[in-house]
Amino acid sequence: MRVSGPRKLTYADMCLLGFMAVLSIWVSLEAWVDMYGRAIVDTENGQALFAPLVALYLFWVRRSRIQFIGYSPSVAGLLVIILGFVALQWGMESNTLVVWHLGAIFMLIGSLITVMGMEFARQFGPALVALLFIIPTPGIVRITLAEPMQELATELTMTVLDGIGVYAIKQGLVIQVGNPPIDVAIGEACNGMRMVFALSLVVFGFVFSAPFRTEVRVALLLVSPLIALCCNIIRLVLTSAVYGFSTQEFADSFHWYSGLAMIPMSLIMLFGIIKLLTWLDIPCMRWRLAFV
Repeated sequence: MRVSGPRKLTYADMCLLGFMAVLSIWVSLEAWVDMYGRAIVDTENGQALFAPLVALYLFWVRRSRIQFIGYSPSVAGLLVIILGFVALQWGMESNTLVVWHLGAIFMLIGSLITVMGMEFARQFGPALVALLFIIPTPGIVRITLAEPMQELATELTMTVLDGIGVYAIKQGLVIQVGNPPIDVAIGEACNGMRMVFALSLVVFGFVFSAPFRTEVRVALLLVSPLIALCCNIIRLVLTSAVYGFSTQEFADSFHWYSGLAMIPMSLIMLFGIIKLLTWLDIPCMRWRLAFV
């Protein structure tokens, strides 16, 4: 019996896929330039710079699924492209940036679905969702999340500094350490919100890079703000101590590099959580290895 199904991708199919992807980006080029322009200027949108890398990584770990999808064009992809184009135009006319940017992303995703079909969206959904991190965070969202997180980070940092015997004074969102006192501004220089979405992207890439159970993935995604807060508190405590007991030049350099270290620090925490769950004999993966 002959089983029919999607045929394998040919070079012509790949060229068509590339052409439609490039065409969708060209039509919405102004929105793409604006998104990456904001990411370069504003560090709070820095996750856009490596969101495509996370999407490519999530695609790479699922690359073997391509052979089961093949060339399967879908009208649903054209509908997504039309929806994206409408959002692109409406967002531009109404000056609603998030809709404008979302329209550009939808047009790219729609071009992929048009050639590969809805099964491609199902199998490679995490890679497509990772592209949404390119969109700059709306200002109202940043303000709503930043204020309580900054206040909480300041209070917890002061608690830790008092516990380890570092003399510090809290004035609003500013911690004064050293003699003469040096200001460590929580709301400016050490704003954890500048990394919270980047760390959320790291967590997202981590949980979908392995066959974790659904409940484990949801739990890790829900604790991602807590992981970002913990990383920021560790950074604040160390930075405050360095400002209090070293030179200004060294402290400024430490502050810069400690910000970069927050991403590997979050990965270490994620691995630690998985190790803890495994030690507690809580199943994390969808299946376990069988040993003879």
